[in-house]
Amino acid sequence: MTPPRKGVWLGLLARYFVLVTALGLVATLAYVAVEADNRPTVVRLAVAAFVAVVLMHIHSHFRSQLDLTPPSVFDQASQAPSAEVKIAPVAARLTEQIRASVASQRYFESSLWPRLVQLSDKHGTRDRLHELRGRRWRGRGPSLSAIAELIRNIGGER
Repeated sequence: MTPPRKGVWLGLLARYFVLVTALGLVATLAYVAVEADNRPTVVRLAVAAFVAVVLMHIHSHFRSQLDLTPPSVFDQASQAPSAEVKIAPVAARLTEQIRASVASQRYFESSLWPRLVQLSDKHGTRDRLHELRGRRWRGRGPSLSAIAELIRNIGGER
């Protein structure tokens, strides 16, 4: 980073001098135009406007300094592309079957139930398998928690 030159400081001081002069003229006109009770408010508003301009200038200066610095290791890591998550097609298909089974009792009985029976036979847990009934609303299938409990029973968990 290069050190600031003397001309930059002189230009900055000249701009602030112009700002103070313009604010002073406007504040003086407003100070004379308002009643005596409101004159302190005019002075406060003029000072607040000057302080706001100075703070915005300081903020933009420090922001530009931050933008010029090279990114830290943390920033580089946060901007790195994330790894793609790959889901096995079998798992994606099973997820879709479970969602469809929750929505339709007929789909549960024709698609997911035979698969669960086959899986329980394969694991030797057929005795833990009990048929699920759907919910009463418009042919909906069993709830997601009931299907999850059934799958846990098939897998041997209690």
